[in-house]
Amino acid sequence: MSLTLKRIFMAAFGLLGALVAWPALLALQSVQSRFPGYLVFSLVQGAALGMSFGAFFGSFEGVIVSSRPKAIKGFLFGAAFGALAGALGIMAGQLFLFAAGSGLWRTASSRNGAGLAVASGVAWAITGIIVGLTEGLRARSGRKLLVGLAGGALGGLLGGAILSALSFMYPSEPLALLAGLAAFGLCLGIAWSIFENRFSLGTLMLLNGPLKGKEYSVLSKRTSIGSLSGRDVVLKGYPGVEELHATLRVSKGSITIEPEKAGARLLLNDEPPAGRTLRPEDVLTVGSAKFVYGYFG
Repeated sequence: MSLTLKRIFMAAFGLLGALVAWPALLALQSVQSRFPGYLVFSLVQGAALGMSFGAFFGSFEGVIVSSRPKAIKGFLFGAAFGALAGALGIMAGQLFLFAAGSGLWRTASSRNGAGLAVASGVAWAITGIIVGLTEGLRARSGRKLLVGLAGGALGGLLGGAILSALSFMYPSEPLALLAGLAAFGLCLGIAWSIFENRFSLGTLMLLNGPLKGKEYSVLSKRTSIGSLSGRDVVLKGYPGVEELHATLRVSKGSITIEPEKAGARLLLNDEPPAGRTLRPEDVLTVGSAKFVYGYFG
């Protein structure tokens, strides 16, 4: 999958999160009077929103590498972590309103109007940051955590501002809520994909076979390659690829690759890798699969 197509997919996953969150939030708003207080209602609302976006963003990596088990695990992890992220974001926004509200907004009407809108924007921004960290935590990757932190901050801030503004201007308009959620999801997805490319140590692009053209960014210290679902790079349909064939390792900015099974076909520029580091335009052969390494897009 090319970088452009990957960004389109990421944006689409953000929209899917919005489409799931929208009816959930409308349902909660219809029974708001049954909650013991506005804070509890806000926490539940934030958890519902975070769960929706977290589930889709958590499953994204598994979908990209064509691994159903990885996508399902990411979906469940993302949903649980996203719910926590949403609740924490709302709590942070409320704390901001209580702590800064009296100094910034002198009257009760301004606190309940502009103050509440700003607090909501802060809440969604923090939610975006924490949701953005989902994949990095799941993969235990420092670089993916940086991607999530930067992408979540930018996307959450922009999308949260739009969502907060639309909710403030049209508080009883369901389509305004949908538009705000869509903006939040789009901003989060696009920002994440932009920073993923920026923090990447390069990309492996498949040159042949059923997955020709698919790209895999190198963001983790260890990247497993094999035919078994759950590997970081899943090569189904490629003869000669073992369940765990090879592992990319990153050390001090250099990338090496090592076979994980004796006799497994692994070549770097048609020669055994022998500890050599990957350089742009190097061709990597794994079984019958061929990759080119470089920086694309």
